[in-house]
Amino acid sequence: MITYEKVLVLKNIPFFAEASELALSDLIAVCEERTVKADETILDAGTENKHLFMILSGTVHIIDEKGHLLTEVGARQVFGETTVLSPALLPYKIVAQTQTTFLKVSGDQLYRMMALHPSLAFGFIGELSKRLRQTQIKNL
Repeated sequence: MITYEKVLVLKNIPFFAEASELALSDLIAVCEERTVKADETILDAGTENKHLFMILSGTVHIIDEKGHLLTEVGARQVFGETTVLSPALLPYKIVAQTQTTFLKVSGDQLYRMMALHPSLAFGFIGELSKRLRQTQIKNL
């Protein structure tokens, strides 16, 4: 994918929907792009995550320590959003279900991009807040 195609994908992810094309181009420039094969472990349980992953194509499974599927994350979705700015040990592992291509950005780089482009910060914080409210409602 060329940068503009990646910008279009990111624009369809709620975290980045309100960000400018310039902000997204700058974000993409500091990302690492990776493609992994089906069944490849991306992150193991017990490891510290300090990255945000934005899936361009493919699907990953988030699996608990007993091997049970917790959720599936696909194209135009993210994972790592809860630990990217505040690294923590993962209680689950993330495994590619299909061949998957994603962009990976460190928390430090994401923070720098948010400082440079406030629309990235507002969108990211807004989406995290929305998800937190949804989780709280589910747990009532």
